Amino acid sequence: MNACPRSRPLAVSGAFVLAALAVTGCGRVPGQFEILNDQVPNSAGTCSVPVSPTEYMGEGLMDVSIVRAAFTSAYLFFPLIENNLPGTGAPNDPNQIQISGFDVDISGIGPATASAQQVLDDNQALLHFRVPWSGGVSSAGGQISAMVEAVPVPLAVQLASAGGLGVIPSLTLNLRVQAVGATNSGRSLTSDPFNFPLKVCNGCLVGHVAPCPYTPANTGNACNPAQDQIVDCCTENGNLICPAAGGPTQ
Repeated sequence: MNACPRSRPLAVSGAFVLAALAVTGCGRVPGQFEILNDQVPNSAGTCSVPVSPTEYMGEGLMDVSIVRAAFTSAYLFFPLIENNLPGTGAPNDPNQIQISGFDVDISGIGPATASAQQVLDDNQALLHFRVPWSGGVSSAGGQISAMVEAVPVPLAVQLASAGGLGVIPSLTLNLRVQAVGATNSGRSLTSDPFNFPLKVCNGCLVGHVAPCPYTPANTGNACNPAQDQIVDCCTENGNLICPAAGGPTQ
């Protein structure tokens, strides 16, 4: 499956653009292939992502003090994806989209501390990347939810080490996410871009802290303890463990 190359701004005539889209098959018609929102994972203690268009988050919160090197991601994004290509009724739906991954571009929103800005300036490779994923979404309004490793752990670790971040979030990042894939008929597609604001803090999600072992009352986000929900932690050999040992761990 060949996905479209990542787009770059071009100063060309409209006629050339139309010709190029016809040749590459990578043209994007707004509204055909969309990310609708960021889903809220289920809170039953296990990480699962629903398909619920009316329940979503409008912005995120990431606590860099909780992120550890062993984490798979510093922040997870849960897109709800919709395929609005026409339905065909054919047994092997030619307009079903097979998703192969997500393009993520991270940028700052508004002012940032000098130390945080320096981390962003020095780590361009951590700000623009593709995350592999697989899943099929049916045509005629079909929907599917996904899980995207949207903020690399090294970026969050460097932001924490650089200083300048406190309990009150002083840095806001924009996560620009696009799904990439191809229809069953072989047409490569990239979804409309979805922009998601992410506030960044150091310590704002840490609830109660006690020596390990300690059973937490607040176990935090079931998919990633460093995001969006208060989590109780414990300390062991000077290390902060969230959620506290005795409850679910990542």
